[in-house]
Amino acid sequence: MKVVEGITREGGVLALGGVPLDRALEALRRREPAASACWVYDLDQVEARAARFKAAFAPLGVHAGYALKANALPAVLRRVRAAGLAAEAGSLGELIAARREGFVAGERILNGNGRTPEEAEFAAREGVHSVNADHIDELDLLQHHAARAGTSVRVALRVNPGIDTHGHAYVATGHDAAKFGVAPAEALEAWSARARWPSLRLDGVHLHVGSQILDPGPLEAAADTARELAEESARRGAPLGLVNLGGGFGVDYSGAGPEFPLEAHAARLARKLAALRVAWVMEPGRWLVAPAGVLLAEVLWVKRRGGTSDAGSRRFVVLAAGMNDLLRPALYGARHRIVPVRARAGKEEPATVVGPVCESADVFEREALLPPLERGDLVAVLDAGAYGAVMSSNYNGRGRLAELVVDGGRLSRARAGEDAATLGARDVDEALEG
Repeated sequence: MKVVEGITREGGVLALGGVPLDRALEALRRREPAASACWVYDLDQVEARAARFKAAFAPLGVHAGYALKANALPAVLRRVRAAGLAAEAGSLGELIAARREGFVAGERILNGNGRTPEEAEFAAREGVHSVNADHIDELDLLQHHAARAGTSVRVALRVNPGIDTHGHAYVATGHDAAKFGVAPAEALEAWSARARWPSLRLDGVHLHVGSQILDPGPLEAAADTARELAEESARRGAPLGLVNLGGGFGVDYSGAGPEFPLEAHAARLARKLAALRVAWVMEPGRWLVAPAGVLLAEVLWVKRRGGTSDAGSRRFVVLAAGMNDLLRPALYGARHRIVPVRARAGKEEPATVVGPVCESADVFEREALLPPLERGDLVAVLDAGAYGAVMSSNYNGRGRLAELVVDGGRLSRARAGEDAATLGARDVDEALEG
């Protein structure tokens, strides 16, 4: 029986990519005996969603760069590249990760609003498809390193279009108060003065208005802005050749609403932008990998406060995973569905599902409807393939969790979990002065 995309329940056991999730943790414990939680990703589902994305935007010939910040696990990057996508990096570390997994110069897109000399040097020396510059002064830095390397670097200016996505403030990036980008007027002036930076091919515009967008309206408004800017820049004698519309495609974490209308949105953009003869770039991340991953965790404790009987008491379910593993609920107020791996018989009742971290914010869900649970049971936190492991930390002295992948029904450990010895390995006592 299909539960959600890529997840089934066979014989009463939740499975991802055909692998029962209780078996996944059991297999991990043969390598890591103390493991009580882990990440699991279905690589086949990642590939299928990449193919779907490419097909939807094929009429525009979109060059899709997967956003590494969503999930930079090497096994995921290899599958994304095999599916024909490029890589979008937001730092030197992500550029190096992309290069290590085989993304060549024309498959690397560099983003970020705090450009460092090291990133500019990498782009000039190693090569990239393009750099999305966040402000005008950054062009001088890029010019310096491109001239020094004797190369030419293609650059798109990130424009803040003043578009509100009505989402959480932390994932809205295109409104007037956001830290990203330049004003449209500044971009038009820079494109007209592009001769100031002879080692740069300054002919692009980049617009990214936010993340986790389910209503395509703001994305279409950004596309309109891009077209208007391209037309105005051409009138000023500085035609653009590259339009990067960023990402932001959301997923339905609730499981109750419609998914982002990808194909319909792509078709509308193709009609709207057909007359604009430019190279198109997009940067999907969350949409590709969030549904393909789960956070699997053991139930450590079940307690009731306000009485031992069910009536009038509050049930708390304490998981082995916490906010240091999946930060989104504490950071954004995000909600993920929580599902028992092997459901017990009994009535579903509200439960506050929490982690073991010593913080009141360590709460996954305050009113989760769950059947009876006992110590040692397993639950899966769904749609956890994006902004999960990549945002995890060692807070409270907790090691980061192992990451497992399913490929064609075969389970593998792609990244080992951390234990106390691993955490201590970085400790040093080195004099830096004197």
